[in-house]
Amino acid sequence: MPLLRFQKEWLAWALKQEASEMKGGILADEMGMGKTIQAISLVLSARSIERAETSGVTSAGLPSIQTTLVVCPLVAMIQWMSEIAAHTEKGSVRVLAYHGAKRKKELAEKGFGGYDFVLTTYSTVEGEYRNYVMEPKVRCEWCQKLFRPNRLQMHLSYYCGPFASKTAKQAKQIKKSKVLSKGPVKKVYNDRKKARDGSLKNSPLHSVKWERIILDEGHSIKDRRSNTARAIFALESTYRWALSGTPLQNRVGELYSLIRFLQVSPYSHYLCKDCDCMVLDVRSAGVLKCANCTHSSVRHFCWWNRYVSKPIQSNGKVNEGKRAMILLKHKILKNIVLRRTKKGRASDIALPPRIEILRRDVLDKSEKEFYEAMYTQGQTQLNTYVAAGTLLNNFAHIFDLLTRLRQAVDHPYLVVCRKDGSGNKVDDGAFNECCLCHDPAEDPVVSSCKHVFCKTCFTDYSAALEKVSCPSCSKPLTVDLTVKNNPLNWTGLLKGYKQKSILRQLDLKNFQTSTKIDALKEEIRCMVERDGSAKGIVFSQFTSFLDLINYSLTMGGVKCVQLVGSMTLAAREEAIKTFTDDPDCRIFLMSLKAGGVALNLTVASHVFLMDPWWNPAVERQAQDRIHRIGQYKPIRIIKFVIEGTLKKGFLGYRRRKN
Repeated sequence: MPLLRFQKEWLAWALKQEASEMKGGILADEMGMGKTIQAISLVLSARSIERAETSGVTSAGLPSIQTTLVVCPLVAMIQWMSEIAAHTEKGSVRVLAYHGAKRKKELAEKGFGGYDFVLTTYSTVEGEYRNYVMEPKVRCEWCQKLFRPNRLQMHLSYYCGPFASKTAKQAKQIKKSKVLSKGPVKKVYNDRKKARDGSLKNSPLHSVKWERIILDEGHSIKDRRSNTARAIFALESTYRWALSGTPLQNRVGELYSLIRFLQVSPYSHYLCKDCDCMVLDVRSAGVLKCANCTHSSVRHFCWWNRYVSKPIQSNGKVNEGKRAMILLKHKILKNIVLRRTKKGRASDIALPPRIEILRRDVLDKSEKEFYEAMYTQGQTQLNTYVAAGTLLNNFAHIFDLLTRLRQAVDHPYLVVCRKDGSGNKVDDGAFNECCLCHDPAEDPVVSSCKHVFCKTCFTDYSAALEKVSCPSCSKPLTVDLTVKNNPLNWTGLLKGYKQKSILRQLDLKNFQTSTKIDALKEEIRCMVERDGSAKGIVFSQFTSFLDLINYSLTMGGVKCVQLVGSMTLAAREEAIKTFTDDPDCRIFLMSLKAGGVALNLTVASHVFLMDPWWNPAVERQAQDRIHRIGQYKPIRIIKFVIEGTLKKGFLGYRRRKN
């Protein structure tokens, strides 16, 4: 495959980076500019260049292998395998998809050293790190909760037990924990880690030093405190690369995770105030002194926090923030980041025009009455919090109210049918934080231990591990994703829908559409009239809404396929293949979480965004599934909003309208 001019520039820059002290960097090209192809070209070009022998054993006792580890979302594994197969000579590149419960059996034959590429997911890396590398949790004797050793000390000092002494600020908080037992302090380790010997040999990914690590969709580790980020930091390699079209989404602190992964000195290090000590991690479980210089850990400071993050986030200190921004742009990012935009490289890419349309509709009478009733109820609840002075303590409930209003705008069924076929209440609000990705949970599921996960994150995580345990409390992780069949006599139209689908709670003979669904059907008709071969992708954050759209379009004679987080890797591949190869398949229904990244669907030319997401960067990622290299048709992006909803004064300040 001939590389474009800007892609050749990347290749030269990347080879230069690996030959320098940086040993890597960040490729931050806009979505759709071929970051996957550029990364593959780097691996193959570097393989043909004579370099110093890297085999042997590292100082940490890890054997070195000349293999590239690619960490990506599950759906991106399909893209990587297809790109490698399409643009390399047959048999010249050996690829291992290290994912699923049987991955270790496939590894036993050759080991990682027998492959050029090893593809895995963030969930797999996090699961192996937590099961084999992290320190086991300790059970508190007073409340019986599990904590990491360093957290248990703080817990016993300030919150729990007869010797706990709260500060003045902590004393204002309501103590909800109860004393469950008494007796001598015992360290009760989690059952799944009793047999662990403290070494890394049981974690294949962390037991070798890779030649190169490539993070696709590198912003997945933007929360440096999450287990996923810590698992990535623990991997050893000679060269490190991060690929992301949106490395900075919400705040400047998100960049630190990528800086820490690249191990750029001194930006990613902790420095000692008393000596020249420079370490990546100064704190470890139960240790108050630095292992490198023996000074107290409190005498160390994070270079990034002191000189970049805090000055930029400081209120009223304009000069400090300005100096920090200049330092960040011209000193740090200039040396490690390469970013090109489609507009800046238009002569190389020659993409067709892109048109964004904001379609505004008005609810019909019945939908408006339903929405106004919900809005009035939410406003009353909000006023109750304000009067009691507990507004700041009830943000979760406020986000719940906002989510219900957003669902009511999509379709009243999403609010009314909040129970599955077994009668259990379904909580699919976006206010909860997923325990795996630490973003607002999309299509959330609740485990038996009462923790919330995105359905996509949960299915990817459970498929990657043999024995699944909760990442928050380490209890066996069980989620009931199946229910008994509904006793009603459904027609064959429900064939293919999961048993927990919202359609199984409805009387389909009296199925009612909604304003947004009618608007979507109108736009699809216009799409076909303009271009008889045109295809479109429909995005929504609510998978139940996708089921309603699927049913409505199917009844109207429009063939659809659907991609959601509960689908296996094989099912996702089949759905993508059907949409790409079948000319009669017009619409691809996707969840933002499951299909918003890492897909190349240039066969489509229209994107329909049914509801706005909290993070605009996620919307932009979804739009660029079709606006990328290989697209030859003009692009149309239609966003659906409803006039007069989610009023500005609901929370006392401006919010984006739906």
